[in-house]
Amino acid sequence: MIPNFIKQKIEGSMKQSTRGLFNLHGWKNVGQFLHAYYYIAHLDQYIKVLLPGLRILDKYVPDSKKEAFRSLFAFIPDRYHAKVIPLEDAKKIVTMNQDVNVPPEDSKRIIPFDVAYQMTVRNPDSIVVMDCACRSEKKNPCQPLNVCMMVGEPFASFALEHAKSLNPRRVTQQEAVELMETCHKKGHVQNAYFKDALGDQFYAICNCCKCCCGGIEVDKVVRSIGFQNPIKELAPSGYLAAVDEEQCKGCGVCEAKCAFDAVKIEDEVAVIDADGCMGCGVCPDLCPEDAIALKEDPSRGIPLDLKALGYEPRADA
Repeated sequence: MIPNFIKQKIEGSMKQSTRGLFNLHGWKNVGQFLHAYYYIAHLDQYIKVLLPGLRILDKYVPDSKKEAFRSLFAFIPDRYHAKVIPLEDAKKIVTMNQDVNVPPEDSKRIIPFDVAYQMTVRNPDSIVVMDCACRSEKKNPCQPLNVCMMVGEPFASFALEHAKSLNPRRVTQQEAVELMETCHKKGHVQNAYFKDALGDQFYAICNCCKCCCGGIEVDKVVRSIGFQNPIKELAPSGYLAAVDEEQCKGCGVCEAKCAFDAVKIEDEVAVIDADGCMGCGVCPDLCPEDAIALKEDPSRGIPLDLKALGYEPRADA
């Protein structure tokens, strides 16, 4: 039991951004605060431990034994996961002109995980971009590196003050939109991230490439293991890509760019693997023939469309 005067002294010595992060948990769960502190301040080191650990687990646990180790393979996805979002829906998040607090029952329907599903954004115009920790782990990463966005408080200010190794910088809402558009043109996917140690809520949008993204890698590993009930790291967007076969010329751009290997060219026409498609919107946006469109698909969940939930983006963004 820590005396109150010591607690007050410790809290009084904290920077404002640190106190904001601390207040997500308080003294009742100081372990989660320490987890959150290390995670944001040293995200590059965190990823360099996390991803190799998962790879070792996957490599050395025999396939016949993996069901018995289900809880270990599920530990990360249960607590640290993402929702795939098309570019237009991602733009709505980073251009909000009001705080966002989606009711828990709606958040649960949109983000279908047992924990870390609350869609809450305080000060949505506070956005900090920093180097992608997943790309930093690679020897020859995709460029640019500075593409991961902490959105809202206390996360943005804490990253700006503490995540110095990842070159954090504050950006405007319009600059955030332009960065996402640049990444999307490269075939990179916008993922909204949620984590238990960060208040069981949304905190970031990552512009993820299939070459380097740890979230996409974890998702592929846990889906490929063959559990009786598949574990997910990424939740689909709520959309499914559909091909206009008469319009499609079979050029292969969609197949080359798909981060989820869900598009194949067969008999000179693009074919969508409905089970693998995450509805990210890359293939319709990059298709030179406008032969692919996203369509809402209730079997793929509910889109994270804040405007549809009653939250308005800035008119000038």
